[in-house]
Amino acid sequence: MKKFLVTLLAIGCLAILIVGYKHWKEKTFVAAEIKKQEIVIEPEETKVASETDLDLTSNWPTQAQENYQSAVEEGQAFTILLVGSTALGTGETAWSTMVKNELEQAYGETVHVSVKQYDLTSKQFSSEDKIEDLLAEQPDLTLLEPFTLNDNNSSVPVSSSQKLIDEVGSSLAEQNPEHVLLLQPTNPLYNARNYPVQVDELAAYAEENDLVYLDHWTEWPDQEDEAMNDFLVTEGNHTYPNEKGHQVWAEFLIDYFISN
Repeated sequence: MKKFLVTLLAIGCLAILIVGYKHWKEKTFVAAEIKKQEIVIEPEETKVASETDLDLTSNWPTQAQENYQSAVEEGQAFTILLVGSTALGTGETAWSTMVKNELEQAYGETVHVSVKQYDLTSKQFSSEDKIEDLLAEQPDLTLLEPFTLNDNNSSVPVSSSQKLIDEVGSSLAEQNPEHVLLLQPTNPLYNARNYPVQVDELAAYAEENDLVYLDHWTEWPDQEDEAMNDFLVTEGNHTYPNEKGHQVWAEFLIDYFISN
């Protein structure tokens, strides 16, 4: 009888061990499956975010789109440099500030925006070797407003402006062979005569050299319409965009850089 009880007890213990082992194995399998699912889901979420960012660049030159994608994949910030005269403005209502803020909000840490402005002509910019300032930023894409209005006010020939563009483009390309240069005009003026001719030559130069030309003038009032003065302010010998002018300029560039 005693042996029978011992045998029965041994069988019971063995049964408990078997049930316990099965329960432990099932819990381990479930936990492993959950962990496996978490590992799979996380990259998919990252991939969706990257595709969304790439959609925003659809207006950019193909080279810039590819460079941005490479930078994102490598975990590096894509640097955009805005360069030009004091027409870029300062403070929160300046078009340069608004564009910078919108870009960094839309693209997050994948984009870095730097602004460089100078109260110079293209000839002065070149002679003072300000290109070194641009090289220090190591940009991937540069939007240049090549001091056309300052050149007009100082009787600097168009050839000096075009020479500067060549110097900027070649210097930045030497530093970064995949660098992309874009051009844009300074703000328009009311009822000007020689200045629009210089701007037309800038647009023609861009076309001849396969450079993207961002013509924000299409969003301003007609140059011969007195309503143009509602978008400008004159200080001394300079005529700049006022708050309304900066808003028009900013909206054009934001629509270009951040595609909907």
